[in-house]
Formats: sequence, structure tokens, C-alpha cells
Amino acid sequence: MGGVGGRWLVILAGLWALVEGRDARNTGITSLNAQQPVTPQPYCSGGFSARKAAPPIEGEEVPRLLRFQEVLTNLGGWSVQDNVFQAPCTGAYFFTFHAISDDDKDFTVALMKEGVYQATAYGTKHGYQQGSNSALLFLNMGERVYLEVQQGSIYEHPFNEVYTTFTGFMVEHF
Repeated sequence: MGGVGGRWLVILAGLWALVEGRDARNTGITSLNAQQPVTPQPYCSGGFSARKAAPPIEGEEVPRLLRFQEVLTNLGGWSVQDNVFQAPCTGAYFFTFHAISDDDKDFTVALMKEGVYQATAYGTKHGYQQGSNSALLFLNMGERVYLEVQQGSIYEHPFNEVYTTFTGFMVEHF
């Protein structure tokens, strides 16, 4: 059953992989003429989006962990209790974060990987200035990524608006 029928089966397998959120190249089907069994590839997913910075704990000094009040999405890896992302599998992960400064204070926020800063964002003290940054990081399974306020303070709206966000997701599983 080679030829056109075989090509359609490969195309359908690729579409099935896309619908299931998998890489179409890893369906295990290379050709209908191949007599090898189709073996599923290991699947791993991870990602999150947290928002609305929690106020610092009284007496807490900088540098300090930036904690969040709400989680929009948790596809795996985000600890609500610890406010840390822990890689569920080895791969490339994309992170982006955003905050604004208090009216009369500046801030520096760092994206941290296992205690080492990877990227920083700065907002000046002249009237609620924004700071943001992004990075693509290679993480081994179990490595931890989080945000740290390194100096100053950030502003968060006391009611329903949100000014501080932190998002990360796996780009490729290795």
C-alpha cells in the first residue's frame, strides 16, 4: 500500500501529532512501506503564567524572592507555594517578565536560574516606569528558575489591575 495512500497516512499521522500538541517529526511513522512497529515518543510539557506581585513580607530585605498572588496557567512545573518554576524535563525554555516601579522608587528584578542571574530588568523612579526582559534558557530536569527583586521596590495595583507578570514555557524537549 505504498504510493499516494502511504503519503496520506504519513500526512494524517503528522496532523494527529499537531492536534495532540506533539512534534509531527516524532510520530514514529517514516513510510508506509516500513515494517517496523510504531513506538510512541516520550512526551513532556511544562509552562506557566503568574501575575500580580505579592507585597514583601514585613522586614524582608532585598535581594528577595518575588512572589505572586495569582496563577493564570500552570501546565506543569510552577510551584504556587514556592513561587518557583522547576523544569519537569530537560529542554529549552522561554521566560519573559514585566514589572513597574513605584512612583518614587526604582527597581531591579532578575531572572534567576539555580541562584545565578540570567537577565535583569530595571525601572526608574520617575513615575511608574516599566522594566521587562526575556531569555531562552537550557534547563536540566529539576533545575529551578524564579524572579528576584535585587534592589528597590515594584508597584502593584491594590485592586483588580495587574502590572507584574512572569511567564515561562518549554520550547523543545531534549
